[in-house]
Amino acid sequence: MNNDSMRLVLAGGMIGLLMLSAAAWYAVRGPARRAPAVPAQNETGEIAPASGPRTEERGTEATEAAFGEDAVPIFAENETDAGPFTVALRVSEAVWGEKLFVCDGKGCPLEEIVPDRDGDQTLGPLAPGRYGVYRGQTEIGSFRLYGNASLGETAGRLWTDGELLCVERFIPGTLRLRLTLPKPGYYSLRLCDPVGRAWSRDLYIPEGERPNAGQAYGRTLEFLGLPPGAYTLVYRQTPLGQTELRAEETTELALVIEN
Repeated sequence: MNNDSMRLVLAGGMIGLLMLSAAAWYAVRGPARRAPAVPAQNETGEIAPASGPRTEERGTEATEAAFGEDAVPIFAENETDAGPFTVALRVSEAVWGEKLFVCDGKGCPLEEIVPDRDGDQTLGPLAPGRYGVYRGQTEIGSFRLYGNASLGETAGRLWTDGELLCVERFIPGTLRLRLTLPKPGYYSLRLCDPVGRAWSRDLYIPEGERPNAGQAYGRTLEFLGLPPGAYTLVYRQTPLGQTELRAEETTELALVIEN
């Protein structure tokens, strides 16, 4: 190989080396290709805005977002996340146009009650917790709403059968009867007070039910929301027993009905 041929080979090698170096530099330093961004979609198929990480709403903003600008935050002593529920309320001896107020466990007003002419009204929706009922600035009673929508733990001028919440002009009591009955069948009982008011209850023992020890049938019967005073239990026009009931107390009376 002569000198000219040698110079051509060396020149070609240098050019090839320069081209390889340039390709390697471009691969490392050149602009990187990025995949096109795909807009995120929510469950309904709508495109969500490309914003930063979502922050959790708190306080009044969260309440307004969930229930509207006129919503009142509920500060009841919640014991569960169930609910909220609507509560049926009845005011005995309702005064037309009288206003009552329902407050949460901290005394903050939540709702105004104006019963209709029959004394009926609905409350809510309320979260489970303890609530008070007020006349003006005076709490006349309290109740607790549970996570299964049942009512209980009433105090003051309120009582409930677990479904209907009743507001009375008096502080009510409960009379619990423990009855011993002779045989299956229907029993109609009346509870009377000295001023002529009466409360009736019916019992039924089906045929074929096995008796308790002593060949008798036992039943427990409660009269809820009674005014304080004296009471007489009557069966078939015959007085069976008497008792005195005090405000906000439960009095038990054991009676035996003969054949």
